[in-house]
Amino acid sequence: MPENPRRLDELIRQCAQRQETALEELYRLSAPHLFALATRIVRRKDLAEEVLQESFLSIWRNAGRFSAEQSQAMTWMTHIVRNRCIDLLRRPDCERPDPDGAILDAWADEAAGPLERLRSRQDSQRLADCMAQLESKQRMAIALSFFDDLSHGEIASRLNSPLGTIKSWVRRGMERLKRCLS
Repeated sequence: MPENPRRLDELIRQCAQRQETALEELYRLSAPHLFALATRIVRRKDLAEEVLQESFLSIWRNAGRFSAEQSQAMTWMTHIVRNRCIDLLRRPDCERPDPDGAILDAWADEAAGPLERLRSRQDSQRLADCMAQLESKQRMAIALSFFDDLSHGEIASRLNSPLGTIKSWVRRGMERLKRCLS
């Protein structure tokens, strides 16, 4: 990330004026951070690359809507990338079987975080097996809640679903996990 966040603000303003060199510099400065975020969310490099490309197209098209008074440039771009990731994960063809455990293995994070601490416990494999039995919407809501530490309201915004529905998915998913683990 650049040392001067104001530089990103200026580059986005220049993108709104359709200055391609500004987009090139904006990409050079912010793409590594945004790609890492996308990879963490979608858990696949090829899908993260797709998300990043779509995100920068969206940044280019919507640069005129950016307001430095409302948010920082990196926050605005991060929001776009996260929304693209969630859109991709919500596609019906995105859910794939995991016979060799590759998805479970992809949950590992290099940094010490909630998933790494979870894997270090003896019952992590049981929990992973039980999570795999949940409906994808329940699994996604629980993962966003516990692994990304989001509130129900934030999850509702990200998944573009009513708050009550999110609460139901989390509650029912947790009940299924409890039954599975007991």
